[in-house]
Amino acid sequence: MIPMETTTFKRPSSLLAKGSTNAKLSKNSKYDYESYILYLAPYNQNSLGVNLCGGASKGCASDCLFTSGRGAFSNVMNARINKTEYFLHSRVEFLEQLAEELRQISRKGEGKKISVRLNGTSDIDWVKMFQSTIGFDILGLQNIQFYDYTKIVSRMDKYADSNYQLTFSRSEDNDDKVDYCISKGYNVAIVFSELPSEYKGVRVVDGDESDLRFLDDKGVIVGLKAKGKARKSDNGFVIR
Repeated sequence: MIPMETTTFKRPSSLLAKGSTNAKLSKNSKYDYESYILYLAPYNQNSLGVNLCGGASKGCASDCLFTSGRGAFSNVMNARINKTEYFLHSRVEFLEQLAEELRQISRKGEGKKISVRLNGTSDIDWVKMFQSTIGFDILGLQNIQFYDYTKIVSRMDKYADSNYQLTFSRSEDNDDKVDYCISKGYNVAIVFSELPSEYKGVRVVDGDESDLRFLDDKGVIVGLKAKGKARKSDNGFVIR
């Protein structure tokens, strides 16, 4: 857990980052998508010890991408922690600001292809939270394609027929849920040391080509190469 020296926070000028600031999301532009992402501090790395990744396993928490890539820089990490403290200590204000950013993206992006990923390093049901807290239906912004990875299998069923596309995320302790998702024809993301052509009899596609999971074929395994701490882990989170 990252030590928190203070519970104070500053309201950031923006919550959503453009995809161009992320090595993987920057690849989305070749498909003509303008992408945005929200990064918080994952798991319980906040002053209140609140778990923002409800389905996280020990392996997932240990190998989290929070400190990989640009996230390894202290200024980037501190910005994400600041947003998390803002979210935890001023929930309504945070959601109202995020809602306005989404509205602006929707208005300015009319006629463009836009994708938004709200769980860059968290696993929160933002659709439910927006609706129950400030009465805002983010899925009503029809020109925005929302997508995320999740370890909460019930959300796969809940949002299966909406413009919120979810890919289930495998960890070392949820193979039963992986099997369920495969049986339902849902896509499952799995981290491998080397990508196989298939896994559990299901075709594996290269998930590192871009982050646009809603463009993947249905009923596939989304193979992701181990990154950051995961490259050297032996806790079962990465399939070797």
